[in-house]
Amino acid sequence: MRLLPALVATVLLAGCSAGTGGTPSPAPAAPSSPESSAPPAQQHRLEIKIDGTAVLTTLTYTIDGKTTEEKNVKLPWSHTFSFAPHSGKHVYDVVMRSAGGELTATATVDGQPWGASSGSGDGESTQSLNGDFSD
Repeated sequence: MRLLPALVATVLLAGCSAGTGGTPSPAPAAPSSPESSAPPAQQHRLEIKIDGTAVLTTLTYTIDGKTTEEKNVKLPWSHTFSFAPHSGKHVYDVVMRSAGGELTATATVDGQPWGASSGSGDGESTQSLNGDFSD
């Protein structure tokens, strides 16, 4: 019977010092998140350009429901609109009124041709350029 407590003590001590030297085992490493090789998404750019001999009596542009109006606009005229990536559908509408002359309006999205409108006349005229894009 004296051997039983000695045997239990030996087994317990052996289990506590089973080659660890008293140092706790390190926690398993958390799996690393895979790094994306894709570059971050870039903003989308809509550029509207208007050129010609006409003087626009009124230039009205509506971008995603927000309307801006300018009076007596001399050409050339251009404006670039930026949109966050992955932001859905975007709609543009440009109305150009002039008292005569020639004009050409173009739209590009991210540098790619997206729409064009041109016209000329001796009297009052109205031209429009509209479209949409999404990502």
